[in-house]
Amino acid sequence: MHYYFFILFIIFSAFPACAQVPLSKISPSLQHQLADYPYWPVIILGESQLLSGGDSYDRFCKSSAGRKRSELRKKLISEYKETAEKEQDAILKIISYPKSAVRMWIVNAVGVTLKREEIYKAAASDKVKYIYADRQTPAAESKGGSVRHVLSPPTLKEFSLSGKKIPWNIKEIGADRVWKEFRITGEGVTVAMFDSGADYMHPDLQKNTWINRDEVANNGKDDDGNGLADDVYGYNFSKMSPSVIAEGKQQHGTWTSGIIAGDGSGGTITGLAPRAKLMHLIAWGSYCNTARAFEYALEEGADIINMSFSWPHLGQERGLIRLMCEQAACAGLVLVSGAGNFGSGGKNPAPLPLQLRIPEGIPCVIAAGGLNRKMKVPGFCSLGPVEWSQVKFYEDFPLPKGLVKPDVCGFPGPGYPILSTDGRGYVDPNTKIAGNSFSGPHISGVAALMLSANPEIPPWKVKELIETTAKAVEAGGKNPRSGAGLTDAYQAVKKAMGNH
Repeated sequence: MHYYFFILFIIFSAFPACAQVPLSKISPSLQHQLADYPYWPVIILGESQLLSGGDSYDRFCKSSAGRKRSELRKKLISEYKETAEKEQDAILKIISYPKSAVRMWIVNAVGVTLKREEIYKAAASDKVKYIYADRQTPAAESKGGSVRHVLSPPTLKEFSLSGKKIPWNIKEIGADRVWKEFRITGEGVTVAMFDSGADYMHPDLQKNTWINRDEVANNGKDDDGNGLADDVYGYNFSKMSPSVIAEGKQQHGTWTSGIIAGDGSGGTITGLAPRAKLMHLIAWGSYCNTARAFEYALEEGADIINMSFSWPHLGQERGLIRLMCEQAACAGLVLVSGAGNFGSGGKNPAPLPLQLRIPEGIPCVIAAGGLNRKMKVPGFCSLGPVEWSQVKFYEDFPLPKGLVKPDVCGFPGPGYPILSTDGRGYVDPNTKIAGNSFSGPHISGVAALMLSANPEIPPWKVKELIETTAKAVEAGGKNPRSGAGLTDAYQAVKKAMGNH
């Protein structure tokens, strides 16, 4: 407490005119940074947002019951952009229109690095709802011409299981029954991979890599007019580069991609939805990059976004990411995240209720916990509940009950084959590679099968059906260890087919 007042003393000393500044509109983490640094990257949140308050997402879902997902997307993208267009000039005027400012529309906000005095000036304006600390200054303009490997247009034959090995994890979830009985394999569905990029040259991923048909690789031009040059297979917003192929040791995205859509070209079908398309997005670093990734996924037609990562210790900034996720879900994007590997039996244990972080701790995000082959929760798996009662603009899910997470379980590994990182074949047997990063893709794969069966189901209905069809593994209903239980692709798709 004494340290907090000391920080405030430094702030007021550094800028005496800030006596009129409403510090309640500046996040505590930003106040802390301003005590030590004269400028900092920030997100300035505008007053008008689609959602406002802890129950606003649920109210939107209820009021939109029966609406088609495609209709919601078209309508809300237009509304988001219109709101940003109307309000952001007034915000930028307060801070003298800096050239480096990044306009966002997934939330009505502006990202920019500002001096301390400029932040205080913005906070004093009635045009500004809140100011968050960003993690770093976002990259600037788009760079083109660095798509290192260009794929030949794929030729798809009729999907066949002949001569293909189907791993036990696929069978246990019932995905193979979906392929055989319903002839549904994920066709027509695009999954955005918010990850490290992937080796899309792997034979099992080449045919399933999403391609921006309106863009010409390596001509250095923005052919489709979306503000990005050469974004053929997705985009790296961390470097503002079109290069999204994973090379060397950073193959996390190759593994997660293979669990969703590895098509078995090399003999083993590792993917639950082997005909889904994978759009690769790299967006580490700043919250601006996160917003850019959501916006890209929505505008370029992604149906699902798989987020196999966990951000700890975000403080009030948790609310900013929750707003992004909820408004993306309202616009038809299904959000999935692994529950994390911070259980008491893991290498990096965290206390409850801090084991599930962001984005998996957000209510609308499907948080995938983990079960081993014996249907037990491994010790490294993060457990719930999640608390939101101290986050500004939400103040919901107080402890001790909190928000029950995870929502459902997949298989975190090891034990089943995954794509090899040498560009060929598989890691089989896989004796070491494990984590809830791989539980999440199991759920994204199930969601892809559901949307392939019924493309118009809204995200909240996808989440509901995945939970209600899961196989309970512990008594007492949904719980903070295994959620609703092990995901059941067969039953979830069956329910989705009848949900019109």
